Amino acid sequence: MKHVFVLAKFAVIGALLFVVGRLVLMQNDAQAKILVVHSYNTDLAWVNDVDDGIRRAAGTAQQSGGPHLNLRTHYMNLRNHPDCNFYKNAAAEVRFTLDDWKPEVIILVDDLAQALVGFNQLALHENADRYALAQRLNDWISGGRCATPALDFFGLDRPADGPLPAVVFAGVNGGTALYGYEQASNVSGIFERKNYDALIETLVSLERAYAGDVAGIMMLNDASPTAITESENYLAQDWGPFTAAAPVNAANLAQWEAAVATANARDLMLLIANYQNVLDTNGLPVPAEDLVAWTELHAKLPVLGVNTRFVADGGMMTVAIAGSEQGEVAMELALAVLNGVDTDPLREAKQFLIGLNQSLVRKRGLALPAIYEAFSREIGSFIPVVDDLYVVQGVQDG
Repeated sequence: MKHVFVLAKFAVIGALLFVVGRLVLMQNDAQAKILVVHSYNTDLAWVNDVDDGIRRAAGTAQQSGGPHLNLRTHYMNLRNHPDCNFYKNAAAEVRFTLDDWKPEVIILVDDLAQALVGFNQLALHENADRYALAQRLNDWISGGRCATPALDFFGLDRPADGPLPAVVFAGVNGGTALYGYEQASNVSGIFERKNYDALIETLVSLERAYAGDVAGIMMLNDASPTAITESENYLAQDWGPFTAAAPVNAANLAQWEAAVATANARDLMLLIANYQNVLDTNGLPVPAEDLVAWTELHAKLPVLGVNTRFVADGGMMTVAIAGSEQGEVAMELALAVLNGVDTDPLREAKQFLIGLNQSLVRKRGLALPAIYEAFSREIGSFIPVVDDLYVVQGVQDG
């Protein structure tokens, strides 16, 4: 009799597990799957800002009776591992998740995710030359990192199998032709192109506040693919009333120091967007805080940052695109796909933020319009006067 009760007990437990499992599967099937893939990791404030925007838009949709969402986020962490083998493995890991989980929409943030993940998920037009697109993309990904590998190294040699998800991009600085997006039917997204009007207005304010001569401006970045795109955009922009000197993409610390010296000799204000991949004499990235602090210490003219973290890394001032808007709009576009709503598939960034370090403003003796301090205080990117202006380690005084 006891044996019968034990069998009955296990039968009941098995039935309950089966019912619970079925309910879980039914719940998952009823949820729309969205996979967010970041090129970088949460050690960048930009990534967290984008995530905040994504969560805000998803929450708003849920409150208004939108589709039930199953949202996953993956961080490729490519900035901290700028080598081809890591890129290869990171891309393969995302492709495995796509094949296994099969989301309806993927949101890809920043340029490298578009190249390593987005290209294989495209519904290309019949007349698109996929091989030529893959070759060009392969050259771009490997450029400056390794000898150009075979197309199958990064997995660019064949498209994904099965139904393709909708691709939503965010954080793209230039165009999307490189990724094949302009020849595909399943792509929408928001660009991260800089607010050049706001940058020029700020440069004018800095020029007026600076007591010395200003002969023009010069963009200084590292030599990463994203930074090279920034330099191309800089060259295409009309910077009037300023004369724009040729941009510099410094691969190492010696080149960076030489560029700052050139700017000083020519009375040029520096614009800095990308600086995380400048290598020291050991081939390792110079810590961002050290490089920015060294630059502020040695640049004769005011330096203007063009990314969200420049002031936090020790810079005087920045005018940057708001990451939260990128995430919010990307999620809205993803929801439009899920809801079958026709909308403008390509959006331009409209929001920007200002950051200010008052200690460095005072050190340079600049009297800037009060609106800069007020705005940066309002959004929490204002650093008040502190006693220690610089802490520079690991960067030699040039």
